[in-house]
Amino acid sequence: MGERRSRSLELVPGGVRLTTRPWPRPASPSWVLVRPHTVGLCSSDLKEVRRSRDVRADFGHEMVALVHSSSSDDFPPGLRVCLDPHVPVTRTTAFGETALLTGPPEQLRAALPAVPDGTPDDRAVFTEPLACTVHCAANVLPGSDVAIIGAGTAGVLLAVLLRLNGCRVTLINRSPERLAALSPTALLRDVPKIPRREVGTRTFGTVVVTTASLDSSTFDSAWNLLPAHGGRLVLFGGIRPDWQVPGTRLLLDGIRRGEQTLELDRGGRRALVVGTHGATGADFTTAGAVLAAPLPWTTSHVEELIVGRVTLPVLAELLNDAARTGVDPAGKHVVDIRR
Repeated sequence: MGERRSRSLELVPGGVRLTTRPWPRPASPSWVLVRPHTVGLCSSDLKEVRRSRDVRADFGHEMVALVHSSSSDDFPPGLRVCLDPHVPVTRTTAFGETALLTGPPEQLRAALPAVPDGTPDDRAVFTEPLACTVHCAANVLPGSDVAIIGAGTAGVLLAVLLRLNGCRVTLINRSPERLAALSPTALLRDVPKIPRREVGTRTFGTVVVTTASLDSSTFDSAWNLLPAHGGRLVLFGGIRPDWQVPGTRLLLDGIRRGEQTLELDRGGRRALVVGTHGATGADFTTAGAVLAAPLPWTTSHVEELIVGRVTLPVLAELLNDAARTGVDPAGKHVVDIRR
């Protein structure tokens, strides 16, 4: 038999390239080789393709995979796992037919949580983004009146989770077309969806910003939704390291990544600014439990958000188009690696 080979995407200047290489060989005594079969496309993947991400590399991380082989009895062949990219291990991308992870045994155990039996792959692929949402939701008091700025995957998952926590949720988005596309989903049944320009003078005790990149217009819109005193602005989405609050020298990315809390007095409002970043192992456990259980208001679940299914070659075309045009694909796309 010839050498086993597998396809994967690699980042190259200006986009990505589909390559075929020999199966990865572990150079460490502690390793796990997995076969990804369902992988979600994240906004951070698009940032990495465009070389506009300033922190760690996570290209291809929202995965559901089967263990092929490993150096440890903790990972029997056929075990279904997802990935916690916040755990420091060395790995190849999950946008491929194989992915190799190496590192200390305890870190490999933390990086590869098992998927609960009975959770469909199309639902389990949301484990990592939902875990980050669980982490964010800890900053929102149960029963609060909450505005979520941004109707991407993170914003929608947060709306679902906060509803489960008894919050009154309103979803606000710059593009009315995105809200119109979400309107038929049973997942967001009874959640008010308002274009940003139509919000008016209403205020919310808590405002969570989930947009992929914070700009002055989004920050001002979020800030103006808070009451004069006692509000809470939660920073969940992406922020450039050099971005400053308009009219100040305050850098918010450090507050978000450091999960700090700051009282800000600006424009006649005083509110707490709260940073949230990443997820813990406990958040992944909670996310797995949420995905394994039915939602009380619908028979559907988060897989309803999937709008496109692509193969690896089609994903390469999609990412290269996004790099060339600067336009992100609309809605949640997943990659069926085995097709």
